Amino acid sequence: MSIHSVTLSYILTALKTSQEDLCAQGINPHTLVAIYNDFLTRKYDLNAISQITANTLLQAPGAQAIRYRIKDPLHLLRKVIRKKAEYPERVIDHHSYLDWINDLVGIRVLYLYKESWRSLGQYIEEVWPLKRPPVAYIHECDTGMLVEELEKGGCTLRRHPLGYRAVHYVISTQPHRQRYFVEIQLRTLFEEGWSEIDHTVRYPDRTCNGFARDLLAVLNRLTGNADDIATFIKIFFDKMQAKKSGHSTATWTQEERQELEDEIKKLPVTPEERQRLHEHIRQLPGRIHSAD
Repeated sequence: MSIHSVTLSYILTALKTSQEDLCAQGINPHTLVAIYNDFLTRKYDLNAISQITANTLLQAPGAQAIRYRIKDPLHLLRKVIRKKAEYPERVIDHHSYLDWINDLVGIRVLYLYKESWRSLGQYIEEVWPLKRPPVAYIHECDTGMLVEELEKGGCTLRRHPLGYRAVHYVISTQPHRQRYFVEIQLRTLFEEGWSEIDHTVRYPDRTCNGFARDLLAVLNRLTGNADDIATFIKIFFDKMQAKKSGHSTATWTQEERQELEDEIKKLPVTPEERQRLHEHIRQLPGRIHSAD
């Protein structure tokens, strides 16, 4: 089958729908055929954009790994159908779908520490124009400094009921005459692990029962805990490096110890683990003042 030979019959069978159902949704079935065929002609350009963008992002500070993909053409049609249901007034056809669909190219940038989204986001905004402000997906229960910094960084916050966390950027790129939009997702390595497992269970047409949903919720909580501990590790070792550099005293002040103690109180650890961490703090070089 050549790239121009996709038929309406093929589309209807692949989408498990009928002309009547599509028309009832305000969608011309032949429009989907035209979008599918047009998209296939753009695969070469989209692959090139994926590789160029991914290679550029590898230079970003804090980027640990890059993953990218071109949207599956049938997933594209399903998204067009969903968008038409959400925005009935929009005209989405083979002429305009490039302006409405932001993730024909999807790129994930994975990083170690939650705070790294700032330097990555700044890099993205320096290299490419944005279609819209970044969107930060956070858990319904997320609060604190990171959420405040996401807001200060210009992110639109969207609380996700399933616990999905990531910062999404939509960039505009035009290596040749045609402009394309690329969605860049920033997430930690732990968030990526949870998201991949969640995606496997829920998407695209899988039934997720209550048992599986509860297990995914537990895994999501543990993922958040892992990110919190990773952040604390970075805080501690940044202080250690500053002291070793010679620009700071090698001893730990009472105030610095108290800051570490306060952070330990927030960590999701057992009482025994917390006790050992407190003991390590007491053994850091420097004088400990008595309580009286």
